[in-house]
Amino acid sequence: MRETERLRLLPWTDDYAREFALLCADPVAMRFITGGEPIPADTVSEILARTNRLWADYGFGPWAALERDSGRWIGRIGLNRLEDWPGPHKWEVGFELAAEFWGQGFATEGAREAIRFGFEEADLERIISVTVASHRASRRVMEKCGLTFQGELEFREANVAWYAIDR
Repeated sequence: MRETERLRLLPWTDDYAREFALLCADPVAMRFITGGEPIPADTVSEILARTNRLWADYGFGPWAALERDSGRWIGRIGLNRLEDWPGPHKWEVGFELAAEFWGQGFATEGAREAIRFGFEEADLERIISVTVASHRASRRVMEKCGLTFQGELEFREANVAWYAIDR
């Protein structure tokens, strides 16, 4: 477990599968991920299986993010491996938060800890982050975390902006 000023970041377990599935079913939270369509249950299961494999294979991956004071689950924040990313560096810092927690700095706080972990403990050379090009809030989080804009490209049938930070 790791803690930041306002977050408790826990290794992912299926204890948080229900909360993650609810997040994936929320049209507001999915606006920039699927265009507002809920993610089907079988796809959520695949995402969770990949997350569990990351933890088993590498000893890290996305964390379950809890509000430190209340213990409430707010989302998933951390490092995720994008196996289908076209570039050589496939570790991405990502954040998926329940909509009620948007705009409060939680994504930035958690992403900064993930980047610190990636460089200091996982010994990564470069960390990327990818979002739909029109997702200004996500792009601001990336910039606040020190990632720099690398360009736009088509990825998974979407026009995405990608950012990177080097150790």
